[in-house]
Amino acid sequence: MASEKIHTLGLRLGHSNPFLQYLVVKPHGQSKNSAGAENSAAALFVSGLPLGVDEDALRELFEAFGAVSQAVLHPLKRSGIVVFRAESGRAAALKYAARGQVLEFAGGRAAEGADEEDEPAGVKAWVAEHKAARPGNDVLQQQIDDWMDAHDAEQERKAREKQEAMGGDGWTVVVRAKGRKRTREEGGVTVQTGGVAASAAVAAAAAAAKESQADQRGDFYRFQRRERRRNELVELRQRFDEDRKRLAQLKAARNFRPY
Repeated sequence: MASEKIHTLGLRLGHSNPFLQYLVVKPHGQSKNSAGAENSAAALFVSGLPLGVDEDALRELFEAFGAVSQAVLHPLKRSGIVVFRAESGRAAALKYAARGQVLEFAGGRAAEGADEEDEPAGVKAWVAEHKAARPGNDVLQQQIDDWMDAHDAEQERKAREKQEAMGGDGWTVVVRAKGRKRTREEGGVTVQTGGVAASAAVAAAAAAAKESQADQRGDFYRFQRRERRRNELVELRQRFDEDRKRLAQLKAARNFRPY
């Protein structure tokens, strides 16, 4: 039937909104034998609703064509059914959509000057959902800092438990630190700081610094480094010749001659 044809209805949320959305509308419930036929004859099926439109906004939207007795949304809130009080309201909505005209809706949460705390609708709702899924660099940095703090606290706890376990087995826990040797008790654990470990580290660092300083004084010029390498090569060759002669002498001394 011609009355069951599907139409598209243009929708603009707000007078200054440059975006257009299109709703799919068609008659709903044409059966005259069912109960409540007077209501089913005035029912309109609507699909493609913008994000954030609730039942009150749906009712207010289609009241531009006539009095609405009921507006019900699908659980996904992208489609619904509008029931007019008179069949003329549905006919007016279908006729308006068949002409390809655009309906401007400035009511509900899309109204101009509405409270900023209200949830957005339409494209603004999509933008708000997108921003909510991406909190920004400040929030991410705070999450990273919190994770690092928790990680450091966990590492300290494990180190403390390890020291307590070693102390419980009769071991003396040695902690590297500067200064003289000291021994203290922490929670029944013997902890030794400084002493041998610190003095050994200081002596090793002094020896490395002294060796580095001597190398810098000895090989300050490039010709000195070349001469040193040449002398080392000559010495290695002399050692190689001596070792070869010694090996020849050993082979001659071990030569067995039975006759």
